[in-house]
Amino acid sequence: MSQARAGLSVDAGAFAVSPELAANAFTELSRLQDVVGELVREASVLSRTVPLGGGYAGEIGAFMARYGLGGPGSAAESLSAFGRQLQGIKDDIQKALDQYRATDESAAGGIDCHGG
Repeated sequence: MSQARAGLSVDAGAFAVSPELAANAFTELSRLQDVVGELVREASVLSRTVPLGGGYAGEIGAFMARYGLGGPGSAAESLSAFGRQLQGIKDDIQKALDQYRATDESAAGGIDCHGG
């Protein structure tokens, strides 16, 4: 089975992406990483215990502090893990682009256009 649309071709478990689309994906992932980094910084605001008083309001303040930077399941931890995953995807895209360029350069060196 083969499909082609917008630079992506799928054929029996393999796929290829045009270098332009890969470069665009890399750029968009970088932008998303910047947003995630900003969100991690803003999560530090949640880590502050807010003096909301006692009772239910106090529980909300304590929850906000735990959720902001307080360890497993916190916003900062989750966002940081997401940022690392984005970096892994970018690394994979860069490897694919490097391999594409190397293959393209290798193939270009082997073509002889003499004659008619």
